[in-house]
Amino acid sequence: MTRALTMEQFSFFAYNKDFILFGTQHIGVMLMTVLLCIAVPLPARRYLDERQKLWFSRIMAVTISFWALAYVLIKLWLGDFDYQADLPFDICNLTALMLPFLMWTPSYRVHEVLYFWILAGTVQAILTPHLFNGFPNFIFIKYWVVHSGLVIYAVYVTRVFEFRPTLRSIGKAFLMLQAYIAFIVIVNLLLGSNYVYVLGKPPTASALDYLGPWPWYLLVVEGLALLLFLLVWLPVRKRSSKLDQ
Repeated sequence: MTRALTMEQFSFFAYNKDFILFGTQHIGVMLMTVLLCIAVPLPARRYLDERQKLWFSRIMAVTISFWALAYVLIKLWLGDFDYQADLPFDICNLTALMLPFLMWTPSYRVHEVLYFWILAGTVQAILTPHLFNGFPNFIFIKYWVVHSGLVIYAVYVTRVFEFRPTLRSIGKAFLMLQAYIAFIVIVNLLLGSNYVYVLGKPPTASALDYLGPWPWYLLVVEGLALLLFLLVWLPVRKRSSKLDQ
C-alpha cells in the first residue's frame, strides 16, 4: 500500500479545509473545554487522594506532550515536514512538549509561570485558532488536545493543588517570557525561520497588521501580554496573599 493510498483511505491523515471559525466544530470544542475545566477539578478535589491527584495530573501532562510530539512524527512520516514551520517552538507547543518534565512533580514555582503562559496565550489560540483542518484530521486533534488540554491542565493544577499565582508571579512570568523570546530569536536566526513572528509579520493578513510595523508591534504585543497576565490573575487574586512566597 502506497503512502498516497493510505492517506486516501484514512481521513485521519488526509488534509482538508473543513474547519470554520466559530462553526459547529469550533463552538463544540470551546464548550467542551469550558465544561472540562469545571468537571475535571471538582471530582478530583472531592474523591481522589493525594497520590491519585498526582497521577491524574501526570496522565494529562503526558497525553498533551504526546500529541505535540506525535504531530512532528506524523508530518515526518507523511514526508511533509518543514523544519522552518513544524518544530514545536511556539509557546503553546513548547510548553506542551516539556510539561511532563516540568511538572512531573507539580511545583508552585513552575506553575506560577505556566499559569500565565497558558491562560493568557492559549486561550487566545482557542478563541481565534489558526487552523484549517477539521475533524478527524490529526492536525485538528493535535491542535485541540494541546491547546484545550493545557487550559484544562492549568485549571486542574490551580484548583486541585491550590497553586494560586500571586501578583508577584506576573513579573516572574513576564521575565521568563523575555528569556523565551530571546531563545526563539536565536532559533530563527539559526534556522532561517520566523517562529512566533518575532522577525517579521506573517505573509498573510493577521491581527499584527493593526499593531504597527516591525519591530514596534513586538512592544505592543509585550504590553498586551502584561495586560492579559493581569486579567487571568484576577480570578485567583483573593487568596493570593496566603501564597505570596
